[in-house]
Amino acid sequence: MRHDALNRRTVLGGALAAAAALGLGGCRGADWYPSEISPDEYLLRSAIAEKQRLIARYAALLDNGRSTDPELHEAFRSHHERHLAVLRERLPEHGGGEPSPSASPEARPDPDERGLRVAEEAAAANRLRQLGEAADPALAQLFAGIGACEAGHAHSLPEA
Repeated sequence: MRHDALNRRTVLGGALAAAAALGLGGCRGADWYPSEISPDEYLLRSAIAEKQRLIARYAALLDNGRSTDPELHEAFRSHHERHLAVLRERLPEHGGGEPSPSASPEARPDPDERGLRVAEEAAAANRLRQLGEAADPALAQLFAGIGACEAGHAHSLPEA
């Protein structure tokens, strides 16, 4: 019996300590963010850049004729293009521009099938992280749906 009470005390004590740490940490939510771009917009821009890289990778694979399953790869590219369109619609209209796929060293597509599964798995993992960081529940839900699709892609592709 004493063992149960100790566990409850430990849990309650840990929760109180975490709440105190958050309170003393000075985090006041999104209103403290020192930029014109909100944390959610930053997440959106990151997802958009990643989508552009995935689309470029599929396009290079298809354009070079190195795809072993062109119908599947074209369908997956189409999914990413639809995701990209929805993500772009969510961007605020304050003229901040849009990320470019060439903004990153990983942007140059590797035109072979090796690594597509890994890229899809990484994208799904990023969506999971992003949905946990999103302040807007609708944005979190969008990231969850896109991540589920990416996880399905990864499952359907051969291992690298």
